Amino acid sequence: MVVRPFAAVLSKPEEIPDYTKFLGNVKEDFTKFHAQGYFSDPQTPAMYVYQVVVGDQSRTGLIAAVSIQDYLEERVKRHEHTLVAKEVKQADLLQHRGAVVKPVLLAHRHHQALADLLSTHANQNQPTQELHLNEPQEIHRLWAITDNEEIEQIQYYFGRYILNTYIADGHHRFSAIARLYQQREGQDESNPYGYLMSALFPSTALEIHNFNRAVKGLADGRSPLSFMASLSRFFNIKPLAEAREPLQSHEMTMLLQGEWFSLRWREKTLQQNSSAGLPTLDVSMLNYYVLQEILGFTDIRNDKRIKYIEGPKGLTALIEACENRPSFAFCLHPLGWDSFFRVIDHGLVLPPKSTWFEPRMRNGIVVQPV
Repeated sequence: MVVRPFAAVLSKPEEIPDYTKFLGNVKEDFTKFHAQGYFSDPQTPAMYVYQVVVGDQSRTGLIAAVSIQDYLEERVKRHEHTLVAKEVKQADLLQHRGAVVKPVLLAHRHHQALADLLSTHANQNQPTQELHLNEPQEIHRLWAITDNEEIEQIQYYFGRYILNTYIADGHHRFSAIARLYQQREGQDESNPYGYLMSALFPSTALEIHNFNRAVKGLADGRSPLSFMASLSRFFNIKPLAEAREPLQSHEMTMLLQGEWFSLRWREKTLQQNSSAGLPTLDVSMLNYYVLQEILGFTDIRNDKRIKYIEGPKGLTALIEACENRPSFAFCLHPLGWDSFFRVIDHGLVLPPKSTWFEPRMRNGIVVQPV
């Protein structure tokens, strides 16, 4: 992996009347905000220790520029397919504003020496920038790393030990800038799209949440009783006294007509998938056996009858999505890091809306001019 310093532009909260509104609009209005003096001049090229504090949890990573060549040669690994239309839209937006306004979030396996270096730097220096956000309530801290020895040590760790990173959030931004890079490749002038600002966090500092599903109606006038009978082919079903999340992998909980059920995959179903070399991830099996085979959905990624709800929003959001409409909902267990890495290292991808990572990166705090 090749990482390097870059000349970032930082937001200037003291100059911005409504910082929350600024964060919400900077993606579209960067050019206007830049003209209004809401950003600093380009800083001395640096990497950054980046810390996000939410409540009593502090998560620390590194912001640096990552080589697009590493993405093209699959050292930056992806877990979702991208859509060409979204790539083109992202590329057009990037060219229009001339800047990347949010780092792509990359996960990597924990490396203690790198973690120690970043922690030591943060403990021994004052933050370059510290932002206290109200909506959501978060603290974002940045420490610029400009010392050549520290930078070379970080580059050594990535070149020698952290050989792969994994896109947690930002698949279309990475593919869009790679598209622009390839369009300019071979021209005499310097290619401005060779590196992309990324936030690199170890898996120990990131949390994978589930993505739940609320599904509108039952196809072909199917009754709830008939639906339950179809589910029983693949699941052991148990009524629940109250709403709860699944306790472990291979269990889901389901809301149907105001009642909650535990759904555990039958051992026969799991063995059938495993023997055939098919995924045994809950989300993959839900898509195949329930949404496709039982309900007849053919385009799960784009079907408007499926509403995806981020796990951190909890069961309340799932219940609200089913109110006042004939719907039912599935709550899934979060994917573990071992499963996440294993799937991607085998060259596979996850179904859409399988994971929700925290902490979230915010637009407009650190910007990479292009």
